Amino acid sequence: MDKMIYTAASGANRIMEAQAIRAHNLANADTHGFKADLERVQAQVVPSIGNGLTTRVLAQTQSNSFDRQSGELNPTGRTLDLAIRDQGLFSVQTPNGEGYTRSGAIVPDAAGQLTIDGRAVVGIDGPIVLPEYRELFIGDDGRISILAAAGEVIEEVGQLKLVNPDLQTIEKGTDGLLYARDGQVLAANDQVRVSSGYLEASNVQAVSEMIASMDLSRQFEVQVKLMKSAEKLAEAGNRLLKNA
Repeated sequence: MDKMIYTAASGANRIMEAQAIRAHNLANADTHGFKADLERVQAQVVPSIGNGLTTRVLAQTQSNSFDRQSGELNPTGRTLDLAIRDQGLFSVQTPNGEGYTRSGAIVPDAAGQLTIDGRAVVGIDGPIVLPEYRELFIGDDGRISILAAAGEVIEEVGQLKLVNPDLQTIEKGTDGLLYARDGQVLAANDQVRVSSGYLEASNVQAVSEMIASMDLSRQFEVQVKLMKSAEKLAEAGNRLLKNA
């Protein structure tokens, strides 16, 4: 009976992990540039002892991956809202080095330095700081230019560092950003193009996530019933031994 309880408990634990992933995806359904997390589970056969039959298979959770599909581009009309066309990533500075994201909601801080979600945006030549300006222009290659508050000449203040790695070589960190698996800094790619005045929506399919979540709830109930059945069988066995 112990084996049955362990198998059922292992399955229930795996389902709770999957539910947490679905809940996290639904919570970020409206987060710009968010990539839905995917659960990865491998069937692990439990070897039998002696001449016993190999009948038990446990679910072993693997490192989670993420959905690589792009989200829809929604117009905002704000110049510093950027969306990457097709493939590519923005670069931001983190305490752990460079991180990468599809979110292009750029906001200048009090000093004029460009940030995404509070993290400094990485430019080709380092951080980008906006001086006072009358008009702002962003090219499709990530070049940022301004018309100064006092002057009639358009001047370039920096260029965004845009990267386009093989998505198989990157992974999502606990902070929601993407990082190279080998920990190296990715090289800039001058083929990546951006659109100003747009933001990429999350690629979470809310309806699919809800359906999957309900299905997982039913699976969890089955595992709980199996544990209760194992407990009843154990109690019945104990009674038989006691009365023997």
